[in-house]
Formats: sequence, structure tokens, C-alpha cells
Amino acid sequence: MIHEFLSDPNWINPQIDYLLWLQNIRMHSSRIFETIFLYITRLGELYIPTIVMALIYWCIDSETGIYLFALNACGLWLSKIFKMAACVYRPWVLSDKIHPAQAAIKMAKGYSFPSGHTLMATTTWGGLAFVLRKHKIICALLVILVLLIGFSRNYVGVHTPQDVLCSLFIGLFLIFAVYYLLKWCTKNKNRYLYLLPVIDILGIITLLYIIFKPYPADYVNGKLLVDPKGAIYIAVLYMGWILGILNGLFLSKRFFPFDAQKGSLKFKITSALVGIILLGIICAATENYLFASDRSFVVVFGLMFVIGLFITAIYPYILTKLQNKTVKSED
Repeated sequence: MIHEFLSDPNWINPQIDYLLWLQNIRMHSSRIFETIFLYITRLGELYIPTIVMALIYWCIDSETGIYLFALNACGLWLSKIFKMAACVYRPWVLSDKIHPAQAAIKMAKGYSFPSGHTLMATTTWGGLAFVLRKHKIICALLVILVLLIGFSRNYVGVHTPQDVLCSLFIGLFLIFAVYYLLKWCTKNKNRYLYLLPVIDILGIITLLYIIFKPYPADYVNGKLLVDPKGAIYIAVLYMGWILGILNGLFLSKRFFPFDAQKGSLKFKITSALVGIILLGIICAATENYLFASDRSFVVVFGLMFVIGLFITAIYPYILTKLQNKTVKSED
């Protein structure tokens, strides 16, 4: 029912007309704006937000890092549920008149609704704007960045307005919901531990739903419009990341609270550099398998889970031990 409503011609055609209008601008502007918006849209991909959140968590303010990571994980989680439930096709599938920017198609796989980039931007840069809301200028710039990333998804032709607007509303709701949830947890550290089984059970239910639910199989000229297996793979990959991040956050918060504000400036800079290098090595070592043709859902989920766990628990645990060692040596 959701798929039929969101793909109804009476509802979708005005949005396609809007995308065609943007496409006409893109085609007649020597692609100058296309290049600009392709750079902007990358700020909504997983890599840059992850590095920014990790540096905040490891080296600047752990509480802010926990909030941003939890917010981001919840946003991605809802994004995957909505995508796999609605199964809305991409704009160029809905209309053969849409010709997206080729560079943007590489990161626009699977289903369209809602926009994952926009939700990532809202939960990362929008969440940071909420944290820095007392700094009016910085807050305003971050909000503008979120809106630009959302608009960029329309401009390069990979999402309809409904995809972007839905992500903005989901992200806005989560900014407040996650803030109050974590505030509730800080009143009793055991609450972090109580939430973990709930998170993991819901995660397993989500995975089972994603893997076993029926998907549309529409063909044009004998070609499948969207391969459900590819969409399922992407969703499983992200679920591994999401559960790794959340398990790491809550376990570390309960058993070894990490404080990024401890330690000298030298220690923080070294922690940042070593952490980014280690994360880069881990990602490089797993990249070939993650994109191999014979990939296993179980192994892919496990790899992404470990990467998430490394960012939010394993590396902070190492830093905590080093902090304690440094303090003892100074004493």
C-alpha cells in the first residue's frame, strides 16, 4: 500500500516535473553547479560524518560524540526500515526522462524513499547544530548545510522531494527523541545496559523482516528494475554498522566511561591521528570482501558490526587505559 501511494502518478508526476526543471538548469549551466552539489552531497555519505563524529567522541567531547553517534545510528535504522518497507523506485526508474548525474548514481543504489544522505546529514550536521544551538552563527550555517545536502539529492537527480522532506522530518524528530532518551539514561548508568537487549532484539527483528519480506519484481524489456538482493545486502551491511555503534556506545558508557576532555593536547592529537589511521586500515582490509560478488550476509554484517564496535568501544577502551597510565606516570 505504501509503495502504491508513494508511486502514484498523481502524486509523483509534479515531483518529476520539478526534477526535470532542475535537470534543465543542470544541463544548461556547463555542469558548474552539478560539480558543486556533487561535493556538497558527499557530506551526507557515511565516511565524512563518521570521521567527524569519531574525532568529537575521541578527542573533544565524549557526551556530544555519544549523542551524535546514537542519533546517526537511529536515523540510519529508520531509513533502512522505511526503504525496505516502501520499496519506492529511484526517479530515473519512475520516469525515463530523468537523467541523474553519473557520479551520483554510484552511491544511489537500492530503493529511493527516504533519502539516506539527507537523513545522515540531518542527524549529523543537524544534531551538531542542536548541540551548538547557543552559537547562533555556527548553528545557522549547519542548518543551511543540511538543507543544501537535501537539495543536492534533488539537483543531481537521485531523489524526489518526498524522499528528502521525509528524511528531514524523521531527522528532526530524532534530534529531540534521542536527546531525551540519553538524558533519561544518564540518571542511572544501568539503563544503558537495560536498553541493549531491547536494541539487539529489535535489530534481529529488523534483519529478519528485511531478509524475508516479499519485494516487488517489476521488469521492463526483460530487465529487473531493482534487484532486491542488492537492496537487502546494503540494508544488512548498514544494520551491522548500526548495531555495532549502539552496542559499543552503551557498553562503554556503562563499564568504562570515556572522557575525551582528559589528557593533554598532544595526547588528543595523537589519539585522533592513530584512530583515523587504524580505522582506515580496518576499512581498507575489509573493503575487498564487502564488495565481492560472493559476499555472505552473515560475514558482512559481522564485519560492519566490528567496525562500529571499534569506533565506539574498542578504541575508546584503549584510550581510557592510556589516559589512566599517563595520569599514574605523572603522579
